[in-house]
Amino acid sequence: MFFGPGTRLTIEPKEQYEPEVYELSDTKTNEKVCLATGFTRHNLMKDWTAFSGTEASQIVEDGKPTGVYNQVAVLEAGQECGNTTEKADEPCAASLEPDEMVNLASLTVFGLRVIFMKTVVFNVLMTLRLWISQ
Repeated sequence: MFFGPGTRLTIEPKEQYEPEVYELSDTKTNEKVCLATGFTRHNLMKDWTAFSGTEASQIVEDGKPTGVYNQVAVLEAGQECGNTTEKADEPCAASLEPDEMVNLASLTVFGLRVIFMKTVVFNVLMTLRLWISQ
């Protein structure tokens, strides 16, 4: 909430959560990004040099703020992320599972687009035929 220029009111939850910090890298471009996630104090990362100049953004679920923040910083060459959360024995198990409802909706939308295009082509052909016959 803002009260005029320069005055900002931030309401934070009573529970305090420390951030989990991850260093992410792209093998093709050698760019590194530092991600801090799951913390509850808005200005918690301001003292970290990697996060200077960046702003924390609040996580929103179903249109409602959760009180938990994320912050991302692009690292320059030779710059380190800091105390990262290492979980070496936990493999990355992110996978995309097919969803039957999404597949059905996609197929329905595709069918409706085909019918629409057939209608447009038919109308154009009938219009041209009418113009030619006059």
